[in-house]
Amino acid sequence: MEIIKLPDTASTNDFLLGLNTDQELCVVTDYQSAGKGMGTNTWESEPGKNLLFSILLHPTWLPINKQYLLSMAEAVAIVEVLGEGFEIKWPNDIYYGDKKLSGTRIDVNLQGNSLKDVIIGTGINVNQEVFHSDAPNPISLKNITGTDHDREVLLHKILERFSYHYNTLADSSQKLSTFNFQLSIQESYHNHLYRRTGLHTYSDKSGTFQAEIVSVANNGIITLRRTDSTLSHYEFKELKFC
Repeated sequence: MEIIKLPDTASTNDFLLGLNTDQELCVVTDYQSAGKGMGTNTWESEPGKNLLFSILLHPTWLPINKQYLLSMAEAVAIVEVLGEGFEIKWPNDIYYGDKKLSGTRIDVNLQGNSLKDVIIGTGINVNQEVFHSDAPNPISLKNITGTDHDREVLLHKILERFSYHYNTLADSSQKLSTFNFQLSIQESYHNHLYRRTGLHTYSDKSGTFQAEIVSVANNGIITLRRTDSTLSHYEFKELKFC
């Protein structure tokens, strides 16, 4: 995958959205003046300290209702590279303990009823030590380890793992009538989930409750089992981790 390096840009996702290319690319920058999280969230990053990159894909072979598999593949790739202690907080944040290390935003262009472009934009706090935004719980690799980390080495390792999962998914979808590999991705994703076992506190539009995670489907919907054994299903932004 070709890597485009930019000293700065408004948003790596927006940069790729402005391209008209059939190539699959990665763009990485030292600074984003308008970095975006999921929804209307913004992403704070000190210039030259963190890893900010976006991947442009053309997964026309992937059904629209299974596009969340790509988000799963990205999150799994990151925790595989970072190692023990790092977990995936639904839908695709990376946590260390109860603190947020990384977030991912996905933008999609459709062509008719098919996926045309998928852009996966990720920010990872690497060498930044102090955070000034109102984000409640940021942490960086340097906060955790006490040492600086090579951002370029980290990027190449993540791209290698993501490419493996992405290409295996693509190969299985083209050779088989069913998506067998998606089960492997979903299993890996679930095994790395933050709060994957036990009862924890959540809230929705009806209030606060205790529940345990049952599963996350390939369309991104999370299922929780409440203490009265009823199952509740949520899309992104419908559920809050307390």
